[in-house]
Amino acid sequence: MKLNLIQKDKRGTIYSITDKDLPFEEITLFFTKGGYARGGCIHRKNDENFCVISGTIKYVRGENSKDAHYYFSTGKAEIIPKNTPHYFLSVTDSVVMEWGATIAEKQEKHSKTHKIVEELNAH
Repeated sequence: MKLNLIQKDKRGTIYSITDKDLPFEEITLFFTKGGYARGGCIHRKNDENFCVISGTIKYVRGENSKDAHYYFSTGKAEIIPKNTPHYFLSVTDSVVMEWGATIAEKQEKHSKTHKIVEELNAH
């Protein structure tokens, strides 16, 4: 298995795990400081799974900040259906693992939710 650094910024760090024997193209691990957001994307072809490895996050799905939101803590997992705009807000320092969406799918940002993520991270 290979651990790849994808991004490091004021919010924290994102890594991907790749290996030809994995059932998915990659597994992503993101470490996010409390108060910062990640995501703002939409995956068109595949459902995406996530599991909170440590900490507490607010998972928001839908097109604006008033849509469905859920709190997840260590050990909790969820499936994000394909074509569902979403983002995560770390309530505490957190580590989240994602898998299922392809690398190419993860590049597509959803304009409304991505804007919310940018606004949340403006502090």
